Amino acid sequence: MVNPTTEMYHYRPVQEYESTKVERALNILKGVVERERKRYIMDTHLTPSMIDLLEHEIIPQLDNELDCDPTPQTAYDFFH
Repeated sequence: MVNPTTEMYHYRPVQEYESTKVERALNILKGVVERERKRYIMDTHLTPSMIDLLEHEIIPQLDNELDCDPTPQTAYDFFH
């Protein structure tokens, strides 16, 4: 039997918004990049190109999408 206090799974049986799951994944990715940047180059688990891809493309795009304000900017946006 697995001890629930020591193991963390990607699936939680509680009801939650999908955006909350994406936020959690984003925090995990940020943690991965932070830990990889602290490691010596020969001890890294990811390639430098993967770290750069996460740090400069994927994480900023996810941040941008999660911070998006869906409020219409003009009357045209509101009615269309």
